[in-house]
Amino acid sequence: MTDRVSAAVDRALDERQREATEEVERILAATVRLMEGSAPHAPRVSDIVAEAGSSNKAFYRYFSGKDDLFAAVMERGVAIVVSYLEHQMAKESTPAGRTARWIEGVLAQVSDPHLLSLSRAAATQMSRGRSADEAMLSPLRDLLTEPVSELSGDPVRDADAVFVCTLGLMRRYLGSGEVPGRDDIEHLVRFCLAGIRIGQA
Repeated sequence: MTDRVSAAVDRALDERQREATEEVERILAATVRLMEGSAPHAPRVSDIVAEAGSSNKAFYRYFSGKDDLFAAVMERGVAIVVSYLEHQMAKESTPAGRTARWIEGVLAQVSDPHLLSLSRAAATQMSRGRSADEAMLSPLRDLLTEPVSELSGDPVRDADAVFVCTLGLMRRYLGSGEVPGRDDIEHLVRFCLAGIRIGQA
């Protein structure tokens, strides 16, 4: 294959990949909009396809079904939260500060009414036939490893405890429709940091 032919093939493949990426993004964005509007009911594939301006054929080219699509939406959401947490944690110079920022950042997902609505919709749909996969949420937990290990004599258990306590409170607010107050968030931060330090004593 000559250089010109190789270049032509590469251009064609790049264009197909760009078009596929754009179509997947449209499907994901349409799914988020419909999940937020239809919760607790799952949106239908036909509605998602229509909202995205796509087709059933295209949908099943990329996703095996709604569960696969909802998992992709959740993975995207987790990646966005991880990026946000990394940014927030980088503002702190101490491990206690970074741990506090992690707790506050996770709970920010249910402190803002719009984010609360999106999180509740995603969690509701994911609960249909599949529980929140630990592997999917592990990038969130992994962010705790470094700061907690600097504070704790038992970093694995302590990081798990902070993770479980924070996710537990987040899920409580997802189910209640209320948002946590500043006092609630500050109390959890104090509780987790005190628990780590007591465990270290």
